[in-house]
Order: sequence, then structure tokens, then C-alpha cells
Amino acid sequence: MRLSEFSLRHRYTVFALILAIIFFGVNAKGSMNVELFPDTAPPLVNVVTSYPGVGAEDVASEVSETLEDEFATLDGVRAVKSTSQDALSLVKVEFNYGVDVNLAAVDVQNAVSRVGRDLPVGALEPRVLKFSTSDRPVITYAISGRGLDLTAVRDLVENEIKDKLQLVEGVAAVDIFGGYENQVNVLLDRHRMDALGLSPAQVAEALRKQNITGPGGSIVQEDKEIIIRVVESYSHPRQVEQTIVADRNGGVVRIKDVARVESATSRPTAAYSKDSTDAIALFILKKSGTNTVEVVDNVTKAVAGLRNAYPMLEFTVADDDSDFTRQVVSGMTGSIMYALVFTALIILLFIASIRESLVVNISMPMTFLCTLALMRAFDLELNMVTLSALILSVGVVVDNSIVVVENISRHREEFGKDYMQAALDGAGEITLPVLAGSATTVVVLLPLLFIEGFVGRVFAPLASTLILAILASLFISLAIIPLFTVLLPAKLLHRGDRAVAAAAGPFNRMMELLKGIYLRLLDTALSQRAATLLLALFLLVMGARLMAGLGMEVLPRMDAGTFFIDLRTPPGYSLAQTRQVVERVEKILDGQTEVVSYSTKIGYEGGARYLGESGAMSVNSAYITAQLTSRKARQQTIIDILEEIRQQIRQVPGIETFVVKESGSTAVATTSAPIDVRISGRDPAVLERLAGEVAGKIANVQGVVNIYNSWSMNSPELHVEVDEERAGALGLDAEAVTRQLFGSLEGINATELEVPQRDNVKIQVRYDDKYAGTEGDLEDVLLNGGPGISVPLRQVARVESLLGPDLVTRENGERTIDVLGYVMTRPLSQVTADIQKELKTINLPDGYQIALVGERSDLLDSKSDLQRALLVAVLGVYLVLVMQFRSFLHPLTIMSAIPLVLTGVALALILAGKPVSMPVLLGLILLAGTVVNNSILLVDHINAARLRGADRRAALLEAVATRYRPIMMTALSDVAGMLPLALELSVGSERFSPLATAVVGGILSATLLTMVVIPVIYSVLDDLARKVVYHE
Repeated sequence: MRLSEFSLRHRYTVFALILAIIFFGVNAKGSMNVELFPDTAPPLVNVVTSYPGVGAEDVASEVSETLEDEFATLDGVRAVKSTSQDALSLVKVEFNYGVDVNLAAVDVQNAVSRVGRDLPVGALEPRVLKFSTSDRPVITYAISGRGLDLTAVRDLVENEIKDKLQLVEGVAAVDIFGGYENQVNVLLDRHRMDALGLSPAQVAEALRKQNITGPGGSIVQEDKEIIIRVVESYSHPRQVEQTIVADRNGGVVRIKDVARVESATSRPTAAYSKDSTDAIALFILKKSGTNTVEVVDNVTKAVAGLRNAYPMLEFTVADDDSDFTRQVVSGMTGSIMYALVFTALIILLFIASIRESLVVNISMPMTFLCTLALMRAFDLELNMVTLSALILSVGVVVDNSIVVVENISRHREEFGKDYMQAALDGAGEITLPVLAGSATTVVVLLPLLFIEGFVGRVFAPLASTLILAILASLFISLAIIPLFTVLLPAKLLHRGDRAVAAAAGPFNRMMELLKGIYLRLLDTALSQRAATLLLALFLLVMGARLMAGLGMEVLPRMDAGTFFIDLRTPPGYSLAQTRQVVERVEKILDGQTEVVSYSTKIGYEGGARYLGESGAMSVNSAYITAQLTSRKARQQTIIDILEEIRQQIRQVPGIETFVVKESGSTAVATTSAPIDVRISGRDPAVLERLAGEVAGKIANVQGVVNIYNSWSMNSPELHVEVDEERAGALGLDAEAVTRQLFGSLEGINATELEVPQRDNVKIQVRYDDKYAGTEGDLEDVLLNGGPGISVPLRQVARVESLLGPDLVTRENGERTIDVLGYVMTRPLSQVTADIQKELKTINLPDGYQIALVGERSDLLDSKSDLQRALLVAVLGVYLVLVMQFRSFLHPLTIMSAIPLVLTGVALALILAGKPVSMPVLLGLILLAGTVVNNSILLVDHINAARLRGADRRAALLEAVATRYRPIMMTALSDVAGMLPLALELSVGSERFSPLATAVVGGILSATLLTMVVIPVIYSVLDDLARKVVYHE
């Protein structure tokens, strides 16, 4: 029993199914996870190691290289990259797609444990952080005080606010950035210390020994065991002053005799501001797999309570990821509604019957709800990709219902059958072609589910959604629609039909006129088959050439209304100096009427899970996040605004390099920039020279902006060269000199002060700031040698002033420098082709390599993956058609419609001003499965007519005449359903609008050509089969 027959004979079962679809569909919409975009980043684990007071070169050699060598031995590692800067090492371990990032993080943590003892004494414990595109704050609060300074604000945030927010459902971590941390400073008097022969290390050791709480064993008293604890801890700075450091001349030396103890703050390494007002940033990160919108709502409710509990604090939302996510979901949901309305109007115009168009239109919301229920069952989320798929599916999924309803109507009108018999026969007759049409579309999408990497992460959810929508459409068109053609009364809205027929009259007369033209054109084409095929071949070649000339990119730009300014001041700039430069940039933003708000990060906050968009930064680095008014509320595009800002920032003094980029400027989150020329070799001076030459070459290429090098050799350094003989004679060696020098200059975190109901406060020992600053001061630093020996540094070492790299970057064991840039006004492929030509003119020394990576690598990988998917899709379609038609020849006739899309796709992209991109290639794959549906209907009818005894020419003309209206109706309904996405009616639709543009163009060209070219090819292959061999 066919599905349509079952539904007609068991209507109450169908009613129950309809109610179930409505219930589960509505419930799914409210319970599905909502995100902006799928997580496309490869499995990546970051390892951050602080090494205070140490230059980039030493951080690289002592920390980064040690970790790199160990990480390179792990299974599944794709690349190991490191960035070493003053006092900080960042090693990125990138694994192959498919590796579980949680297991990868465990492997990396085990590797860190294995090499921990090989790291230098001054290096802090390496922190292992998993990375994904969802590991960024979902909401950021700027917190300032009403009558409180930033130290007091940070104290409240760190000890009270943070803990409360971490308990909010869905929150994974809360990071604090900016402000000042409380600290007890033991500021040493160098002259008194020198006179007494003391070093900072001795003072720190005395503090550590005195400040201790620990077990002292146990005793048994009266049959009871009593635990003994030694409690000697600091609770007030005055106790620190009384600590005995040493005995001199028969008396004790206390800390107050050689130092000034103060309750102050630590030296800041980070600063944060919101709209030029200093504040503390609170970054809220969500748990993996949770709903962004729900987590933000939960946090917002919690913060509302905190506002009441802490009236002395002001909470301001600095950045809210859920805002744009809500805009995208709302806008694309609106686009789905537009698609439904446009499609319904097309159907009404064609059918000119409210009753029958209502039957078809019922299928659209039913299919939509059924698809949502299936998406929820398969754990798909609502995001930009799946919503785009739902918009695309509106036109595609209605095709089956159109064909079923049209065939049922034909049986009723042409053969005079009653409603029940017409439904049984009409739906039964069309079941196999509908199944075949759906199968071909599903088959072309299946390969996308098995692609790994970036393409798989982006397009697998889209393909899954479309497959579920097609399956839902197939079920509804065969199980529900035939029943509705019987149940709806014949005289329903009969008066309205006359009005609709009158309104649709001109349209239908035009369609009939076009039908007559097609039949005459087909008659001529069948008489001039060679000329027809040559014309089709010409159009195919022209389409291919036009496509080749459009250029390619990975993903189109998206105007999310958010942009970033990433800038570096010259190496050696302090936090205060960088802040002064940033203030000038902020004034530029204040002058932009389209800029709604902005926030600024300077430097790096130790211990944070979130490293920021540009990774760990030093005090001469700043990152500004700015928000524009909505795309629909302004005249200028984000590209125009950014270019204007870029020109103004060039005039700001004190900036070494800067980048102005929009959100999503690179398709893959781990790609540094669209243009990335990587140079590898041994000598940093040679690398910098080559980078300068490459930058000069790239500057000549049209469309490249924001060119900068990843590092430069202009970081001021003082090199201390230890005289081994002199040092050895005084009981010192290079390691001892390094350790003592570090403690003298950077300070030593000796121990902690206990504070009730608060985090412990660090006690740091260092020389008073009045003794720091010049090279002479450095040479006067006192070092402790053998027993009773104290000597200044100048007696055992020579100090030399040099310039070194501000960063040391390495990849897979080789030292590298990157020349980076961004693309404007031209497709990426055309720009990179010109860059490749320029790079060939550079003469490389032996042992040095240049590679153009960046988005070019992403583009080549994505293109290759999608081309393979297209080949598999075409093969899959052929095999499905062979099974349906039991012939190896007829499928070739049907599939000849696929190349006919190229001309339409190319022309549509040209008219829209869009290059070829990954969504366009996906559109070609989708077209391979959809345009054959019309050919299936034609060939199926041709074969049926010939079986009834019609000659071939008559059968060809009859097939076009009979199938003309359903073919045109499905084509135009497909176009109508995709127009909202192609026209970019909603915010965020720019990412996948080329897909809809390509499909619209391809469907129109294939439809216009199919009804002429396919019959001609059928006749040619039929003649060929007769001459050679014909297998049924």
C-alpha cells in the first residue's frame, strides 16, 4: 500500500500525526540551542607560561622551545606554533580535525607535567587552555565605582562579584581584566642593604620562613589524640616590619631597618576602559554546548540583583554577543516568513484557485514544523547556517506538494474522476518521480556530511537541515497533502476564486503565450538538433569562462556592525605611554557618528582563561572593540567607515603597527589574516630584512591594506655578559647572577598576607623605585657570592645595550616572521595570484623559505573538498537515476541539465557583484540535485507517452506541453523562496546570500533551457542507442 493510499484510508491516524508535528515543532523552536555560527576552529590547545622580567629571546629558548619539542611528539598534532614576548610564552598546539579537544588538552597537560622540571626556576606554572570559537565572552561588563577607586572596585569584583556570577547556570568562567590588585610592598633601601651586605633574596627567604602555618604532629593525652598545628602567619603589614632578617654586629636587623613596608598595589600590566572611562572588565564565558542567549539572560538577571546589592558599583554592558545573535535569528526568521509569503503568491498565481493553493501552502508550515522537530531530535542548533538552510528549503520543499496537487487536479479535470479517486490515482502515479526527485537532492547533500575540516564544520549543518527538510516535505506531500485535497470542500472560497482568476489572468495568459513559444521553439530545435546543441555548448563554455573570471574567496564579508582596532606602540613603551596613544585613537572614534560604543584593552592579565582576539598582549599592545549602529540604520557600509577610520589613525604618532578589521574578517578563527606571507629561517636579522622586502612587494598589489610584520628587531635590551673566572672566584656563576639580578629588579613574591573573607594578598620584596632606571643602577646591583661576600654586578659582568626582537615566533621548530595584510575591493584569489607573482621575484638565501598561507590555504583546502563533494554528488545522482529508469542512457539525458546552470549562475553573480565563494560552490552542488527534477518529470512523461504508442516527436512535444506548468511553477516558487536570502533582507544573511544568488540564477537558466535542450538530447541519444545497443 502506497503512503498516499494509507493516508486517504486512515485519516484519523494522519490527524494525530499532524497534531504531533505541530506540538513537537513548536516545542523544538523554543528548546533548541541558539548560536551565531558553528564552531569552525580546529581542535586547539593554548599553553601560556609567564616568565616575569625575561626578554623575548630568552623566553623562546628557555620556555617555548622546551614545550614545543615535547608537544610535537603528541598524536594527531597538525602544527605547533609559539609566540614568545617579554615575560610571556604562548604555545599553540593545533590538532587535526576530528580529534577530541578535551582529550587533546589532557595529552598537552601530561606533556607539560613531563617537562615541568626542565623549565627555568623563574617561570610560573604553564596554564593549559582549550580553544574554540565559543571560548570567548558571551557578555562583557565594564564595572566602575561610584566614589570608589579602581583598587577598591577590583577588590569587590575579585572577592565577591566574581564568585556569585560563576554560580550562574551556564557560566563556565569569569575573567577579570584591568584595575589594580592589593599588594604589600617591601621596598628595600639599596644603601642600607649594601652597607649590611644583604640581598633581596635573603629578605624574601626570611619572610617565607616566618610566615608559615603547618602541621606539627600530634600527641596523645588522656586517651585522646590532639593534633598540633604551628600557626605563625602575617595578618597585618606591621608584622612584616618586625621580621628579623639577619644578625649584624651582635644585634638583629629587622625589615623596618632596611625597607619601607606599604599597603599598595601591584605594578599594573593591564588597563581597561569603556568609552574612555577607566573600569574593570568582567568577561563571562559560557559552558560548551549551552545556549548563548539563555546564558546571557541568566547573567543579566543575576547582575540586576547585584546592582541592588552593590549600589556603589556601576555595571555597564560593554559587549553582548547575544545581541547580534538575536538580530540574526529574528531577521532570518522574518526572511523565512517572507519566503513563505512570496512562494504562496507564486503558487496562487499559477493555480488561480484559493482551495488548491491553500492545499499546497498548508505543506509549507507543516514541513517547517516537522523540520524543526527533526532538527531538535538530531541535536542541531539554530544559527546563521541552519537558518539559511531553512530559508533555502522553503522553495525546494514545496516542489513535491506542487507536483502532487497538480497531478491530482489533472486527473480530476481531464479524466473526470471524483476527489477520492483523483487523489488515489494522481498521488500514486507521481509517487516514484517525486521519490526520485527527492532522492537526487538528498544524494547530492550526503557527501557534505562526511567532509572533515572547516568545510565540514560550516556546511554539514546546512546539508543536514536541508536533508531533513526534504524528507519532511516528501512525507507531508505524500501522506498529508492528498488527504487535504479530499477534505477541503469543493465550494470553499469559490467566490474568491473568481477574483483570484481575474487577478491572475494576465499572468497566466503570459505563461500560456510563453508555453506556445516554447513548443514552437522545441519543434524547430528538434529539426535543427546540431545547431541547438552547439548553442547549448557555447552557453556552457561562456558560463564557465565568466565563472573563472569572477575570482574566489572563502566566505563573503558580513556587516555585523562590530569592528576591531589592534595596535602596537614601539617596543619599550610603558603602559601609561601606550594609554596616551590609545586616547588619541579613541578621540577619532568619538568623532564618528556611527560608532555607538567602544571598549579598550591594553596589556595582559595573568591567570585569565580568555586571551582575547589577538592573543596574549604586552603593555605596548592595545585592542579596541567598537560597535556601530545597525546596518539598516546607517547609510555607509562598514567597509567605508573602516577605511575612513584607517586613514585618520595613520596620522596618530606613536603607533608602530595597527590593523582595523571588521568582525569575521577571516573565515577560519585560527587564521591570523587573509593575507599571510610566512618566511622561515635561522637568523632574525635576515628574516626581518626579507619581511621588509616582501612588505614592499605586497604594497604594490591592488586591494591589499593594513600591511604589517608580526615582529621587528627594535626592542631595547641590556645584555649582561658574565665573566666566568671573576664570578667563580667570588662564589657566583651565571645562574646565580641571573636569579639574583631578576629578584633585585623584578621583585620577589615572598609570601602572602592573610585577609579575612578575602583572597590572600601578595607580599613582594623589591628595591624602591627611586633606585631603578639607569644602566649605572643596574651595574650597582649587589650580588651575594660565597660566605660573607657581596659584590656589585659590575665586578663580575659587562652590560651592553642592544636591540632585539619584540616577539619570537616559531612554527614546527622553525623560526618565522609573518607579513600580514587584509583584502579590500578585490576577490582574495586575484589578490593572492598577484602576490605570488611578486614573491617569485625575491631572491632567497640558502636555508630560507617563503610560503603564502593565510586564507589562501583555507581557500585551496575548501575548494578541493567541495570539488570532491560535487563529483561524488553527480555520481550519486546518476546511480539513483539508473535505479529508477533501469537504464544507463536515460540518466545521461536527465543529467545533461546540470551543466545548463553555469551560465545562469555566472550572470546572477555578475549582476549581484559577487565573486565565487564556498557558498556558491555549495549552490552548484545543490543545483546538481534540484535541476534534474524537472528533467525527471520530462523523461518520465516521454517514456510513458511512448509506451502508450505515441511516436517520439509527439511524445517530446506532449511532455513539454503537459509538464510546462508544474516545471515553471516549481522553478518560480524556488526562486521566490530564495529571494529573501539572495536580497540580504536580514542582518547576517550576507554570509550565505551568494548561495541563494547562485541557485536562483542556476534554476532560471536550467528551467529556460531544460524544456528545449533535454528533449533534443533525448532524441540524439535515442538515435545513438538504436544504432548501437539499447538496454532497458
